[in-house]
Amino acid sequence: MTLAKEAALDAAMAARQSCCTCRRRYFHCIPLQTLGACLECYDGRPADPASYTAPPAPHLLAA
Repeated sequence: MTLAKEAALDAAMAARQSCCTCRRRYFHCIPLQTLGACLECYDGRPADPASYTAPPAPHLLAA
């Protein structure tokens, strides 16, 4: 698999696994068509911290 193909597949999976509200990327696909967000954003049910990755940190470097 080429790097471009791998990057495209990762971008596609990131779109399916990321919540639009809280920007967390989960390790499973989120039902965006039915709920529109992850379960924590939809109904307040707390998510297991082991089920998602932290959102990317903002770029705060000077250079």
